[in-house]
Amino acid sequence: MADDMRWKLFLNESIMFLLIQAIGLYVGYRFFLQQMIIPAETTSSIFTFLISFAVATVGLILLLKFFKTRVFFKFLLAFLIFVGAETVFLVFVPEEAAILIAIELVLLRFVWPNVFSQNLALIFAVSGISATLGLFFSFEAVLVILAVLSVYDVIAVYRTKHMITLFKGLLEKGVPFSIIVPDRAGDVRAQVKDAQPGTGRFLLLGTGDIAFPIVFAVAALKFGMLSSISIILGAFVGLFFIHLILMQKKVGAIPALPPIVFFSLIGFIISLVVF
Repeated sequence: MADDMRWKLFLNESIMFLLIQAIGLYVGYRFFLQQMIIPAETTSSIFTFLISFAVATVGLILLLKFFKTRVFFKFLLAFLIFVGAETVFLVFVPEEAAILIAIELVLLRFVWPNVFSQNLALIFAVSGISATLGLFFSFEAVLVILAVLSVYDVIAVYRTKHMITLFKGLLEKGVPFSIIVPDRAGDVRAQVKDAQPGTGRFLLLGTGDIAFPIVFAVAALKFGMLSSISIILGAFVGLFFIHLILMQKKVGAIPALPPIVFFSLIGFIISLVVF
């Protein structure tokens, strides 16, 4: 039973997940203290995000279907890496240096497209973008968005299955928007194109499942750092729950966001009661 649960893989998964959460929360906290981003109006920001999300999803599906070249998708991933990484490094170094480091990170990812460079690039991309979104949206807006996206995730995986289509399509293009968790340390040198799920060597964590706990935690900073940390710990419990399900022999793709959001919310509620 212990071997079936693959605890070593979960350890690697946990380290990656918690590292990104910690960086994202720290960056969000620094910007929160400086009041660099003012939250948008709740109702309009909800509609703007959901409409933009829907358009982007449909657009990606159509592009994957009719746009055979990989150039656009590589450009999109490079842009996201640059924006997220620059945001993170702005906390630590002057703007010119942050831009330079972000460019170097993009080059690293595409000149040496292995598991290590993919994960390193997405660690900073997800952390920076998520922290920004958490500050841009009000706490109330984030709750609504997470509720809607949790329902959407179930439908997209089990009903329409277009989430699986997107996932496989981006993987085939060599630009998965995922953290690639290797079972063995040596596999960080594997090429991204060889990091296929179902081989037993890798587990792929979708960026949305990693990003939204950060968005939630940063948006909750107004309640105090302990509430934000509780949200992330709750998300980690959700990740553990997902791992238990995935290790069952007959289970395929599952919507990961609902349990992550659910346990994050439980963590937040507990923080309000206890602290």
